[in-house]
Amino acid sequence: MIRQKRKQHHKSMKFKATDNINLRSSLGVDSTKIGSIPVGTIVESDEYAWKAVTLPDGKKGFCAATYLQPVQDIPPTPITKSKWCAPIRPDKFIKCTRPFLEFNDVDYPKTKHHPGVDYGTKGETDVPLYFCADGEVIESSFDPKFLGNYFFFYVPEVDRTFAYFHLRNAAPAKGQYKVGMQCGIAGQTGYSKGIHLHLECLKGRKTSVNRSSLYSSKEALMTAAEDADVFIKARL
Repeated sequence: MIRQKRKQHHKSMKFKATDNINLRSSLGVDSTKIGSIPVGTIVESDEYAWKAVTLPDGKKGFCAATYLQPVQDIPPTPITKSKWCAPIRPDKFIKCTRPFLEFNDVDYPKTKHHPGVDYGTKGETDVPLYFCADGEVIESSFDPKFLGNYFFFYVPEVDRTFAYFHLRNAAPAKGQYKVGMQCGIAGQTGYSKGIHLHLECLKGRKTSVNRSSLYSSKEALMTAAEDADVFIKARL
């Protein structure tokens, strides 16, 4: 009796080329070179060592997997149900990695407590950040010692200032911005032990000068600021 060979279906995945790669006509380095895959190109393939790849222009071939890095699908920009949206890509906004008022007398010797909330990316790069509401960037700068690339964003509707710290690139310039617009990429500039967004919610229209003078003790911190995570999620 002749047994029919079962056809295997492999899950298609996305990979990013981390170097220029030779595209071959079949498996193995001895097969004919039919093209190349430039560094940075996104291709679709399976999880195995030699990959049957499809390039963005539709061309098909095979290449070694050594310089292919898996690419995760990025969720779309959050849909705003109201005048508010998540300040970081929604899948990273589910749970903060460091909460408001967490005890920390090493990094915060005055207040001995964490003045904001942190949203980590688990090492993932290219995680976008968003303006959480309609408002105005009232301060935008770079502090190499502590805050990194940062900005203070005032939302008049609620009379609150949201401070975004450690952006990967330069912070947005002063001016008016709409809810849901991208305002940067999560980074680790300044004093940061990993890629994340540090977000603070200060009462009133405040800048870094105000922040420095207000955060003199735990009690003063609790009077001047509040939990940004709770504040925003209550309005989504």
